Amino acid sequence: MISLGVFVKQEMERFNTLLKEVKKNLSSLINAIKGTEVMSQKLEAIFNCFLNNKVPDAWMDVSLGYPSLKPLNSWVEDLVARLEFISSWVVDGPPKTFWVASFFFPQGFMTATMQTYARSTGKPIDTLGFRTHVLDVMKDEVQETPEIGVNIHGLFMQGAKWDFKEKCV
Repeated sequence: MISLGVFVKQEMERFNTLLKEVKKNLSSLINAIKGTEVMSQKLEAIFNCFLNNKVPDAWMDVSLGYPSLKPLNSWVEDLVARLEFISSWVVDGPPKTFWVASFFFPQGFMTATMQTYARSTGKPIDTLGFRTHVLDVMKDEVQETPEIGVNIHGLFMQGAKWDFKEKCV
């Protein structure tokens, strides 16, 4: 799982960049409100976003791989959940199931998964593809990791729904 370790490191770096920007902006905004720092246009724009429950453009610019149309409060809740998932992975090791939608760069996760398989089997990575098997359990019920591949959750469909009884879209 060395490739997945590299992937999670890259994800952590992206989240840390976003968190540094958020922390810097919030600290500056607090100081500007106190009057100990000049209220720049950027800080005023952030303040106005807070009033309108919107995610500030300054944060969206830093989170390029994490686009969202959510209002600010939902965006923050989602960010905290993503951070908890990544933190759990770093502290406790790879999870039994990966929340694909939480990643900045899900394609990197897919590539890391293929690299892991290619290295373990000696097959060339450019000959590999993905096969999906839908499990009869929810993410919290997953008990073990598969011998080959990974368990994932958090995928979305538009205009369709998964039928659990018929096991089809």
